Amino acid sequence: MASDFALDIGTSSIRLASSSDGILFNEPTVAAIDTRSGEIAEIGYGALEMVAHTSRHVVAFRPFSQGTTIDFDVTARLLSGLFARSSISKFSRVRVVMSVPSLATSIERRALRQAAIQAGAREVSLIEAPIAAAIGMGLPVQDPVGSAVTLLGGGASESALLSLGGIVTTSTRRQGGINLDNAIASALRQQLNVVVSPTTAEQLKMALASALGRTSGRFEVVTARTVDSGALVEVSVSADLVNNAIRDLVNVTVRMVQDSLGGAPPDLSQDVSTRGMAVVGGHAQLAGLTELISTSTGVKVNVVEESDLVVIRGLQLCLDEMSSLHSLFRDADR
Repeated sequence: MASDFALDIGTSSIRLASSSDGILFNEPTVAAIDTRSGEIAEIGYGALEMVAHTSRHVVAFRPFSQGTTIDFDVTARLLSGLFARSSISKFSRVRVVMSVPSLATSIERRALRQAAIQAGAREVSLIEAPIAAAIGMGLPVQDPVGSAVTLLGGGASESALLSLGGIVTTSTRRQGGINLDNAIASALRQQLNVVVSPTTAEQLKMALASALGRTSGRFEVVTARTVDSGALVEVSVSADLVNNAIRDLVNVTVRMVQDSLGGAPPDLSQDVSTRGMAVVGGHAQLAGLTELISTSTGVKVNVVEESDLVVIRGLQLCLDEMSSLHSLFRDADR
């Protein structure tokens, strides 16, 4: 087993990879906790399966939200379980290269590093997620040209302009795809008097949502529970309800990208106008969103295939280039 690993932990998913064996783990960032003992019984898909088929004393918990850990102890134990699942012994004291959102504070960065060390890592190097994504896409991040990257994740979004190995301008928001799901669920509760699961809200987003409103007139039937009695009912949900629910959040995302590009020096702005912007992350799959960003900024948007994997692939490449990319890690450790 290799001694160096890449770790990409986000609100929705957590990924672990090595340069030699590729991606070892790519599952939800969730832990099943036994409330009687306080122990983590399972992680990832196994946690979701366990919660669905066991008694109420086992609950699902997501210890990562909006670009940071909200429970240090659970995050450390989740990482410990992740290492064990991937046959990484605590005694091996591995070196880990880990992504961190550019919006993360110094305290949040320190907490992430310490969680990985407590889980068994000997050394943890941080690199900001937009830079890791750019490396994963093969962009010339260390050259004197501008590369624009927008990451739209589950709990945090960031748009950055990169050049000479650093972030020149950036704009961030602590919101993502999960916020869209929550907005849809809230609208259903308020307008149809029903409660739906997070999974159902996400399904409605994928089936009906459009950043450009092009799904108007479409409907989807889902199973929900009434607010008053908790009875199971089938409700017909319109695309108009879904699109109205997410409109403000979509506009915030567009303004974030505009803010990042608006602060760019003229020479780098010209580079972006010529080369376009790469948009990655699960939130980027929202119908019409990249087209809306392109129309609102006047910049061509390049949609990346398997965009949810570009950060972990960039981190994998970093494992082999630690010495030449030293400055990138130093800057992220602030």
